[in-house]
Amino acid sequence: MHKETKTKDSNSRAEEWGAEAILVKDNWLGFNVIKKIRIPKKYRIPQIDQELRKSRTISESRLIIEAKKIGVRTPYVYEIDIPNTTIILEEIEGELVKKILKQQIAIKEKQELVNEIGQQVGKLHSNDIIHGDLTTSNIMSDTEKKITFIDFGLGKISNAVEDKAVDILLMKKCFISTHTVISKELFESFQMGYYITMKNAKSVLRRAVKVEARGRHLKEEALISEYLLS
Repeated sequence: MHKETKTKDSNSRAEEWGAEAILVKDNWLGFNVIKKIRIPKKYRIPQIDQELRKSRTISESRLIIEAKKIGVRTPYVYEIDIPNTTIILEEIEGELVKKILKQQIAIKEKQELVNEIGQQVGKLHSNDIIHGDLTTSNIMSDTEKKITFIDFGLGKISNAVEDKAVDILLMKKCFISTHTVISKELFESFQMGYYITMKNAKSVLRRAVKVEARGRHLKEEALISEYLLS
């Protein structure tokens, strides 16, 4: 849900409300930044709510930093304000991949973009970084076609094949629901990129078939042709 509202700082403006946080555009020491502020939830016990928001603020910051260390583009983390459960992040220039894939550009360009995304996800998974909310709404691309991953709020560190498979399935579902007409081509290009950087890509994709079949109450044979497993 998108909503604008004034914050306590009259020079700042909340641009977006999410399930867990408000994103606020601001200026910090001369830099254009995004403040990600995790807001209290009234339905939770206050002490538990505060600890949960603190732990998620720390966890997301670490994931963003770890991803950058392995060469995956993420926003710079300028400051972590734990008492106020706020992360001050670099404001990324560019457009959401979701918007780019809806533009009237050649399908080949879209496939190249998604292939690169697959390669970068492969890097994340090779280092046991799970994004947790892998959709085209959480990836940006600039004029040089460099992609940046944002919003690691649901992410974690895990070497479990199933967790990596769920990331893949989230991407597939996003293609189908948001980019329906070209979803098959996009998912194929994504997988091809994933194979380039993920050593055990086939194991993860096989598990994705199992996870999808289980969730949709289908036989695996009904889905296997949609995955690059041969």
